[in-house]
Amino acid sequence: MGRWMKIISIVGVLFIALIVAGIAILKSMDFNEYKGLIAEKAKEATGRDLKIAGDLNLEISLTPKLAVEGVSFSNAAWGSRPEMVSVKKFAAEMSLMPLLSGQIEIQRVILEGVDLLAEKDKSGKANWEFGGAKPAKKMDKDDHGGGGDAALPVVHKVSIKDVKVTYKDAQSGADYALDLQNVDLSADGSSAPLMLDVNGVINGQTFKVGGQLGSIAALAGGDMFPLKLDIAALATTIGLDGQAGVPDGAPKADIKLALKGAALADTLKAADALSPGLKDIKLPVSGGFHVNSQIKMAGPTKVSLENLDAGIGDISVKGRVAADLGGKRPAVDVALTTDTLDLDKLMPKSEKKDEAAKTAAAPAADKGDGRVFPKDPLPLDGLKAADAKVKFDANKIIVQGMQVTAVKLGVNLNAGKLRVSPLSAGFGGGKIDGDVSLDASGKAAGLKAKIDVKGVDYGMILTQRGITDIAEGKVDANIDVSGNGASVRQIMAGLNGKSRIVTKDGKLGSAALNLVSTDLTSVFSSNDDKKIICGVIDHRITKGMANTHAVVFETGGLSVVGTGGANLADETLKMRVDPRSKKPNLASAAMVPVNIKGTFAKPDWELDAAALAGNAAAGAARVGTALATGGLSLLAEALVKKAGKSSGMIDKTDYCTPALAGKKVEPGEMAEAETKSEEKPAASSTEAVPAKKEEGAVEGITKGLKGLFGN
Repeated sequence: MGRWMKIISIVGVLFIALIVAGIAILKSMDFNEYKGLIAEKAKEATGRDLKIAGDLNLEISLTPKLAVEGVSFSNAAWGSRPEMVSVKKFAAEMSLMPLLSGQIEIQRVILEGVDLLAEKDKSGKANWEFGGAKPAKKMDKDDHGGGGDAALPVVHKVSIKDVKVTYKDAQSGADYALDLQNVDLSADGSSAPLMLDVNGVINGQTFKVGGQLGSIAALAGGDMFPLKLDIAALATTIGLDGQAGVPDGAPKADIKLALKGAALADTLKAADALSPGLKDIKLPVSGGFHVNSQIKMAGPTKVSLENLDAGIGDISVKGRVAADLGGKRPAVDVALTTDTLDLDKLMPKSEKKDEAAKTAAAPAADKGDGRVFPKDPLPLDGLKAADAKVKFDANKIIVQGMQVTAVKLGVNLNAGKLRVSPLSAGFGGGKIDGDVSLDASGKAAGLKAKIDVKGVDYGMILTQRGITDIAEGKVDANIDVSGNGASVRQIMAGLNGKSRIVTKDGKLGSAALNLVSTDLTSVFSSNDDKKIICGVIDHRITKGMANTHAVVFETGGLSVVGTGGANLADETLKMRVDPRSKKPNLASAAMVPVNIKGTFAKPDWELDAAALAGNAAAGAARVGTALATGGLSLLAEALVKKAGKSSGMIDKTDYCTPALAGKKVEPGEMAEAETKSEEKPAASSTEAVPAKKEEGAVEGITKGLKGLFGN
């Protein structure tokens, strides 16, 4: 035994002697002699010059230290400065003993005074593209270089200071300057969390990142990597708390996001330093903003925002947003709810007025060919490019002073087939329901639309908009149409279906009469005259022809019947509106039919000359003069003032009953009205003007009527 102990002792002494001798040899070496060799190899690999101005120091011990100063690397020949990167100081300290177990353990890394320039020229060539580099050898799937999986190094402390990174792109004009004041990383061991503290400035905007990351062991083992960070930048604070990783080779994440800011305008102003033009955005809302959500990733293609709570000012939404990019087509699934969405706050009054003025001034037609329905192809390929499910619920939406309640919207897009259902809302005390689909799976789109309106109180709506004494009543509507085409114009040209609007048991207000003429107030003297018995607009649409089935508006003293129709293919109008008095005391008013013609873009109106000559010749000049001078008293001019004699034509036909029953309605026969001697015809506030000739009256009345419509 003693002999073996002597042998082991001798071997140990020799081993220690070899280590001591090796250390002595290494310490006696001048590593600066190798700077030229290092520069030469860098030149071969990159085609650029590497310079080491300072000493290359290596301290040999159980914790060897490497330090170098004054390192620079040349820029591309076309670059804006000679050096691409320069380093004032680099130092590292490493532990040798862990190497025996295959672990690389770095005690400390120090990096100071880095100046890096990354740039592109006008052709898009980057200065980090090295001409001298050789293509890397491709490795087989099972080829790991003979060394197996490499262990990640354990770094206990990293200290980075005074780092400047500049990026310039001559092609796009982008220019960024990043100054890292400090980057401090520290960990007590491979299984300990990594503490992080970063402070810097980018394009003049300060930012700060602090918190902790998962351990190096967790990262190396492919486990979920925890993180908890607090970020302050661009007038916002961002909190991230959760974990991410690639277990089993599939990326996963479950991270809680909390973002907030005092004012979005301040954030945009700060972000303008990174993306110019943001500060000029005019925001419709003000106040603080926030986004709280759970960010989840399940595999490389699935990501979602769960438990989303986002808002700005008084506007907030909650719900979920998810995307899956792994199928035949990208798919989006959105479900959002809001309590109150005030669109009036999103559209400031000044902007709304300006927009309204522009809309009124701009022609309704397409500038290209004078048509309303656009001929531009529908984005059918875009509808086929992705799938989507969208659900939106709102307790209340405010728009132009009106309240829309219980809003439910569902959108489903699958393989080019789009359907909007449900589409429902409460409005004006009534309800609106719809179902709209657009099948874009083929070369042309197939449209089907059904809209039902029940019990909407238009008096309530007018009051909400600040308009009173116009009319009272409720309206129902039904639209059921279908068509095919590759553009809106093609669809409308072949449209089929029906549209029907009905109101009954309403009342006209004095203000509505005054819109036409103050004379109407005296003509419609009784409440019965102002009572709206019914209003029906019923069209049947066949192959783009919208034919009038029934157009009726009837009060206690007046009936209005419309005939004709509209051609949706060439957008022309050919309609006739025929007003008729029902009572003798109203028969003295000028009841002159109006012909509506022209196009959708430029509609035109004219009085029926024959009807005017036959029924109103005696007072045509007075009516024409009143209209031309702004009186607009089509229904208020007394034509005949002969007590006990015929005072005009009346029509007592019941138009409402057949119209409400869905039957076709045509104008009926008129009869002369007889008044009693004590019954006076309606008075007029317009004095008589002698007529020179009948044609002048027609022209004057027509001119006045067109003036009513802005023509």
